[in-house]
Amino acid sequence: MLVTLIIPVFNQWHLLTETLKSLSEQSCENKFELIIIDNGSDDVPEKDEFFDTTIVECNKPGSYAARNFGLKHASGELIIFTDADCSPDREWIEQMISAYEKSNKKTLIAGNVVISTDSKYPSSAELYDIAAGLPQERYVSKGYAVTANLAIPKVVFDKIGLFDDTRFSGGDADFCQRALNAGFELKFVPGAVVYHPARKTWDEYATKVRRMKGGQIRAGKLSRRLKYFSITLVPPVWRIWRTVKSDKLTVREKSRVIWFQIRLWGVELSETMCLLLGKTPERR
Repeated sequence: MLVTLIIPVFNQWHLLTETLKSLSEQSCENKFELIIIDNGSDDVPEKDEFFDTTIVECNKPGSYAARNFGLKHASGELIIFTDADCSPDREWIEQMISAYEKSNKKTLIAGNVVISTDSKYPSSAELYDIAAGLPQERYVSKGYAVTANLAIPKVVFDKIGLFDDTRFSGGDADFCQRALNAGFELKFVPGAVVYHPARKTWDEYATKVRRMKGGQIRAGKLSRRLKYFSITLVPPVWRIWRTVKSDKLTVREKSRVIWFQIRLWGVELSETMCLLLGKTPERR
């Protein structure tokens, strides 16, 4: 069985080296192809030394537009997505294939995303990322998963179409929900792990929050946008409570993270108002 890996890249080529190194050390014996989609980066390096890598260029901005463009070049029966800043575990592809073959081959497979840092003294942004992270198992319980670690059978695309390429954020959740509505299943596989570096600075996290808010307020059905508008107005009580209950942080670290969360809520409120006044959604 041929597997296709798809990775969109926008100005993160320096991070891709570690991703490709991890892919070169995979334990699986299955053949897989790698398609990297440059999404308008300022500088694109020469073809990578680890693989016979297909590098294509997508001129339409947005990671979902890039993923759709990569799908046009994909030959695999199973399409696996990750991001340029992720480092897959050695058994990642093997775990994905095993879960796919044990299912009805019409199931979306979501792997675990572990937030990691090599900092001896983590910043507040890193602590927040570790505490909040990308809780893929919780996402799956709500009916969606993030493309940082997601495998989708080609038959799903054949039936329901591609990602919504008008979005800069939330296109993975939208696709998963459309797939479930069409009768497909979504399964969480904890052994299929990718490691995602924690964001280190306030600016990095504020940029992420603005991008996510653009996907929530400016994309999808009106009822969905109204829902996220209402959620934005409510103080982040549940996120703060999850921080208080976290076993990953000390008491002092929890206080730093809570203050960080409150500041981010301010960014959410500000960005929501700007988006309602016509601001172009953040793509980074």
